[in-house]
Amino acid sequence: MKKNAGIVCAALAAVIWVSSAHAAVKLDAEGSIYHSAHPDFGILDDLVSVQNVIDFERMSGKKIVWAYLSWNWGARPAFPSEACRALRGAEVIPLVGMMPWSSSRQGAPEPLYTLEAILEGRFDDLISCAADEARALGFPVMIEFGPEANGSWFPWSGAWNGRDSDEYGERDIPDGPERFRDAYRRIIGIFRERGADDVTWVFHIAQRGAPQEAWNSASYYYPGDEWIDWIGASVYAGTAASVESFDEIMKRIYPGLCALSPSKPIALLEIGASGPGKAEWMRETFAAINSGRYPRLKAVSWWNKLLKSDGSPSDLEIDSTPESLSAYRDGVRDFAGKPVWRGL
Repeated sequence: MKKNAGIVCAALAAVIWVSSAHAAVKLDAEGSIYHSAHPDFGILDDLVSVQNVIDFERMSGKKIVWAYLSWNWGARPAFPSEACRALRGAEVIPLVGMMPWSSSRQGAPEPLYTLEAILEGRFDDLISCAADEARALGFPVMIEFGPEANGSWFPWSGAWNGRDSDEYGERDIPDGPERFRDAYRRIIGIFRERGADDVTWVFHIAQRGAPQEAWNSASYYYPGDEWIDWIGASVYAGTAASVESFDEIMKRIYPGLCALSPSKPIALLEIGASGPGKAEWMRETFAAINSGRYPRLKAVSWWNKLLKSDGSPSDLEIDSTPESLSAYRDGVRDFAGKPVWRGL
């Protein structure tokens, strides 16, 4: 894998890599809350469809700033350049989720793309090649490495990479989260060394860590302000048996998100609800978002997927009922659908 990736990357580098003298272009957070989304790009989020973006924008009555897609490393981990170009053509920023797994298996350790292997440099060629691809796009993109890293359902979680042991790195920082933090820093460092400056880097946690133990705190995972541009979380209403209001969720997670950084903008990188009370939850949620109670909150991205990861219906799409669609359209009416750039 490393040898082959190196050959491809070297060929690309010979053609497209030159020293970058321009300022990095980053997505800024000025103005209204950004309207963004997860249009339905398949169970693994890698079947990008511009038509689905168009359909979502028509349904919601509002342009979206970014659309999420997954870069699943798998057996052929090529950076999704063509998908990014397709979204760019639709006037949408690609938010690429970098998923270091060889399969889509959840709740189990990763046999190949481990955090330790990334830290040892075994995939530096793969990452360098991706950096060259991102730079060659010629337009800014967003990237998040290992979404929801504090959730044990994903193999890049600290739960599968050392948990609370303290044998690696700095003293008094749990090894699992620290390995994630350092792997993310290594990836960003490689992108910067390759001149891939026009990347807005995103840090993404789950609303509840798993396990819910002190060592699994988001603060241990955070790479730091010098590395990250946006901070975000996934927020879901919960199950029919245990629905939380948006304000209840934010009361629990918003102070911690703000504590990670004094200045970085915060995004709801995934948000969703299902079930009979969905429309009411949506109306209450958007009323809270638009109230100004959460001034650091600068973007909302609805999880509009038709199917869950197991292939069953999700009931998460905004138009699952006429009432939910109406609640959504009313809620995002004053959101911004056009990005503001810093560094141009």
